Amino acid sequence: MKTKIFIAVFLYLAINVSAQSDNIISVKNIKGQAIGGINTAPAEIIEKAIKNAKLNALTKAGIHEQINTYQNLYRSETSQDYEEIFMSDVFTNISGVVQSVTIKDTVARFDESNYALKVTITADAKVIKYDKKEDRTFDAWVEGIKNYYNSPSPATFKIKPTEDCYAQIFLIAREQESYQLYPNQYEKKQLLKAHKEHSFPTVPYIDYELSTKLKQEPHRLIIVLLKESIPFTGKVAYKPILDWIFSISPEKRVVKSFGITVIKN
Repeated sequence: MKTKIFIAVFLYLAINVSAQSDNIISVKNIKGQAIGGINTAPAEIIEKAIKNAKLNALTKAGIHEQINTYQNLYRSETSQDYEEIFMSDVFTNISGVVQSVTIKDTVARFDESNYALKVTITADAKVIKYDKKEDRTFDAWVEGIKNYYNSPSPATFKIKPTEDCYAQIFLIAREQESYQLYPNQYEKKQLLKAHKEHSFPTVPYIDYELSTKLKQEPHRLIIVLLKESIPFTGKVAYKPILDWIFSISPEKRVVKSFGITVIKN
């Protein structure tokens, strides 16, 4: 009998992240402002002010050639917004990212004339500025991923990279728990050799079983190929995965993203 890894299982990794960055720039006393209406929660206004501070930190660090991309990235926090990012070419266009923000001061003022709450924060930030662009010779061919799967059914696919690399593979589900597909407790990390087809699952007693309790449920399969062995840790969800990806210099990574739907018979 095969050992099955179910979507409902949430895997935690007991390993430390070793994110690689090219150049970390510290910027001081960055301002961020946001205004909300009478029905907007103060916490939401503060969060918007923090996002605007991130944009200002990027500008001050000298990263402004793709400001529209950054606005979409830092002002979007829902899973749907992150899914749009995974479907776009943002991974090759972006040239830096805010690593951390330390809030030093928060000022909130209520304007009675228009019933609006204005929040201004002052913060210090650390920005990762990539020194190198994407490596266009580093890519991968992926075969076998379907648009639709009946529930339950196994998923299998093949990866053929152009260079020796390591893989981190995630499956993001909307309603059920998302998890790291590979590596896992049954499949250990291994080097994927260049110009060779590698089948997943990598061992015969494993099934990547897709299932849902809903009539149909969208998922996103995210394959991250890395020139170096860089582990992922933390909660398996859109934002932590995205933050981890952007902590890695573009020339060291390739991201392949696939939208799939699991249908209950």
